[in-house]
Amino acid sequence: MSEPRVAVVTGAAGGIGRAVVRRLLRAGLHVVATDHAEASLRELEGLRADAPRLGLEVMDVTDVESIRRVAAGVDAAFHRVDVLVTCAGVFQQMSALKDDAAAVERVLRINLTGTLHTTTHFGAIMARTGGRIVHVSSISGLTGAALAAPYAASKAGMVALTQSHARELAGHGISVNAVLPGYVDTPMAAPMRATLEKFVMPRVPLRRFAQPDEVAEVIEFLATCKTPYLTGAAIPIDGGLHVG
Repeated sequence: MSEPRVAVVTGAAGGIGRAVVRRLLRAGLHVVATDHAEASLRELEGLRADAPRLGLEVMDVTDVESIRRVAAGVDAAFHRVDVLVTCAGVFQQMSALKDDAAAVERVLRINLTGTLHTTTHFGAIMARTGGRIVHVSSISGLTGAALAAPYAASKAGMVALTQSHARELAGHGISVNAVLPGYVDTPMAAPMRATLEKFVMPRVPLRRFAQPDEVAEVIEFLATCKTPYLTGAAIPIDGGLHVG
């Protein structure tokens, strides 16, 4: 019997990340779930009762040494990475007219630079056998976002990373795609929920938030589909918001 494929998920303690972990486990993959928040990550321990193929690793995507350490551990344990899903991300509102260098740097380091470094180290392992990479961007990477320009810029950068990685890594048998969620019912959206329901949901054709598992379903497809010809795509999952 062949060994199960190995998936690495960053930001696994978040709403979308948890849903992705559950789906990939059900699909039969061995999942290494990573997050910088150890206490939240440990909440996934309960999944081990039904899914012993779950590993938990504390990893900070803003710390290259942390990424390198976890990548080396995965390589030593499994000698392969078949799937990488980069869910790690952060949202912060800020005015375009207010200078908050620390906040801008934090958003860019987690969302954009962290994705780049994560792909570099786990992609090097994946290049031996091929695989699938899925970056979790945002529809704001296409549309922009008032009062969240650094966030939107970081997510637009992730789309460019996806396209660049797709071009460069195709020769290694690696497909790279991105999903662009709109407004998802996660803890990240909770502080803004009332405002979003009043001003944004009327512009969403489906008139509701996405559920994390709806986003995870598309990610699972991209991570496990057999055709390598689907690559370089940026797929909106926003209830039709992007069509206006």
